[in-house]
Parts: sequence; C-alpha cells; structure tokens
Amino acid sequence: MRKKVLFIIGTLQSGGVSKSMVSLLTAWDRQRYDTSLLLCCKEGDIYSDRLPKDVHLIYNPVIEHVMGGVSSAWWLLRHGKVMLALGVLIRLLLSRLSKPMAGRLIAKMMPAIDREEYDLIVDFGGQQILYYMVDKLRGKKKISFFHSDYAKWDYYYKVDKNYYPQVDQLFTISETCATSLKKYFPLCEDKIAVMENISSPVLINSLARENVKLPQHELIITTIGHVWYNKGIDLAIEAAQIIHEETNIDFLWIFIGAIRESKWLHEIERKDLSVFFMFTGIKSNPYPYLFQSDLYVHPSRFEGKSIALDEAKILCKPIVVTNFSTAHDQFENGVNGSICEMSGRSIADAIINLYLHPQLRNKYSKCLQQHIVDNSCEVKKLYKFL
Repeated sequence: MRKKVLFIIGTLQSGGVSKSMVSLLTAWDRQRYDTSLLLCCKEGDIYSDRLPKDVHLIYNPVIEHVMGGVSSAWWLLRHGKVMLALGVLIRLLLSRLSKPMAGRLIAKMMPAIDREEYDLIVDFGGQQILYYMVDKLRGKKKISFFHSDYAKWDYYYKVDKNYYPQVDQLFTISETCATSLKKYFPLCEDKIAVMENISSPVLINSLARENVKLPQHELIITTIGHVWYNKGIDLAIEAAQIIHEETNIDFLWIFIGAIRESKWLHEIERKDLSVFFMFTGIKSNPYPYLFQSDLYVHPSRFEGKSIALDEAKILCKPIVVTNFSTAHDQFENGVNGSICEMSGRSIADAIINLYLHPQLRNKYSKCLQQHIVDNSCEVKKLYKFL
C-alpha cells in the first residue's frame, strides 16, 4: 500500500512559491506515493492546470472564505455558517491589531479536510497554514517551509515560536534564510535545513520557445515580479528616467506580474516615461518574454531565493540584481551578474554598463551556461521522512 502524502498551499496565483510548488510536485515520485494537494484559495489561480494529473487536488470553499474579507463573511452567512461569518469579521478587526493572532484565528476556523492520518504532511506556505497543519490535521510527520529571510517577515514570530518546535523539519530556500531562522529559533536549529526551489531547465527552455512578438528596440529589459514597492518598481522608474535623460539608448522595460500598486503607473505617466515601459500583467508562461530580452533586471528590496532569478540564469540572460540580503547566494558580482546598490542611479549605471560592453554580457551568459543544473533531486530531502 502506497504511503499517503499531503501538501498544503494557500494559493496557486502568480509568484515564486506557487511555481515552486508545481515544480516540486512534478519532480515528486507520484507512483510511489499517494499524493494530494490542499489548495486553500482558488481565486486568481493560474498554475493548477500545470499540476500533474495524478495529484489529487483538494479544495473546500469554506476554507477559502474563512481566509477572505467582508464578501466572504456574507457568503458564509448565506450558507448557514453563522459563527464562521462572525469569526471572519472579528478576524478582520483583529488583523489591524495583531496579524499573528488573526492568522491563528484563521487556522482555528479552517475546517479539517478529513479524519485520516497521512504519513507526511507538508505545509508550503507558513503562518496560518502551519498552525492549521499542526492543530487540525493528523500526520505521522509534519514539515513546514519558509520561503524568505525571516528578519524581513518576523511579525508572526510570537505565534511561530510556539508552532515550529512541533514540526519535524523546517525547510527554507537558501543558506542566508537558514541562518536567519536559526537566529530567531535557536531551539529549532537542528530542524532547520535548506531545500532549494526546483527549476527544470528542460521545461523552461521548452516553454520559452512559445511564439510571442515583441516590439523592436535596441535594448529590451525584462523584470518578473509584482508591481509594487517591495519589488522595487520605484527604483526601476528612477533608473529608466536616468537612462532616458543621460543616454540615447532606445529601450523598452517589460514588467511581468500583478499590478499590486497602481500608483506607480500614474508616476510613470507623470514623468512622461510611458513609452519606455510595458506591463503584461500576470503570465502563466513568462519565459518567451525573458528569452527574447537582452537583460534581466531584478530591483527587489528583499527576496528569499528568487525563482525568477533562477529562471533568468537557466536562460543565460545577463542579469542586474540589487544587493538584497540573499543576492550573494545566487551571484558573484562581475562573474555571473552585476550586483548593484539599491538605488535608481546604481541600477541605471549597471544597465548602461552592460549595454555599452557586449563582451561583459557574453561573459555572464557563458558563465551561466556552464553552471546550468537540474536540481530536481532536491525532492529526496523529503523522501527521508517516509
């Protein structure tokens, strides 16, 4: 009889965690293990059609609405879930005072999906999903993932410190992130380990060949990520303005991702820079844009270990990246990419330098080509718990 494994994720919307979940399940030995995925929220889902067909997808609309807003409270009320509807309203008020306590309340309201015991349960999202897994689900082994530098997202610490000791393993995605977790949770140090995001070079190169026509420009820059302050859209605008005012470079900067903060589009219009930007919105397959670009620029303020950067490396694109805390886990400045300061000036200088020096672009691309690795074997780190 095959052992039963349950993965849990909040959403399969655009973003690195969603991509990583799909890649992990694709590499997972599904013939050997009876594999299920609990998807908490379907809204905005763009990746479920990429899930392997033999993964059993579990979805309960009550869970999604427990995690929602006022409209979700109304949905619960109409479906006879009076106490849960009241709980959602209380949680919305509580979240203004304490996000950790609001997250814990969500976990308490989320209904258990079944009473059976799994051989392994893997929480792939953290916070309320972690609390739900520990409190509501039965598993012989339980594993949690944290996908970023905990120092940048430590507002759940007061609750996390009570839950992380209850899991069998706490995985994160880079050595820098592991060091950060160990600093916050020294009693869990022996449980903290690194499991890299899985990226398939064969799949990415195949998807990159999809036919997408781009406008003709001397320099095409691509950035993958949500359009908001955390991902450095303001820095990109500042850099674009500098390039426009100080050079004659005919460039187009393509942003692929959800527009989280529309005020930046107005800022681009106000600065009369619209002709230099293109916003595609969410794309389930961003790789043709990346493949046809000349540079990949990642102006983020912080990352765990960016999947978008891993993908740009697989496609051997010359890369400019800001010096967030984990940048040096993926790049050596001047060897396989340009690491710049977190300012529009520094980003612009790095872009201009690569534009003017094709030999440096070629150097980066050749270095990346020599170090392409299919890291699907990372899943073996989970097998040892079965």
